[in-house]
Amino acid sequence: MDRMYYFPSKNDSGFSTFSRRINEQLQLGGFDDGFVDDETLLPLYRMGESETYVLSALGCPVGM
Repeated sequence: MDRMYYFPSKNDSGFSTFSRRINEQLQLGGFDDGFVDDETLLPLYRMGESETYVLSALGCPVGM
């Protein structure tokens, strides 16, 4: 299996990292690319919700 690694640059925002990590985990969980968008994730990021909480709320198995 080919893996693609992402090396964040110093210009990445906290939200872009948060969004990328959630989308990566969703893809690993079998969800399609368009399952969740930034407009949905931004309020959760601003409220300080963890990636684990967001993933479990979306129905993605976490920690497996």
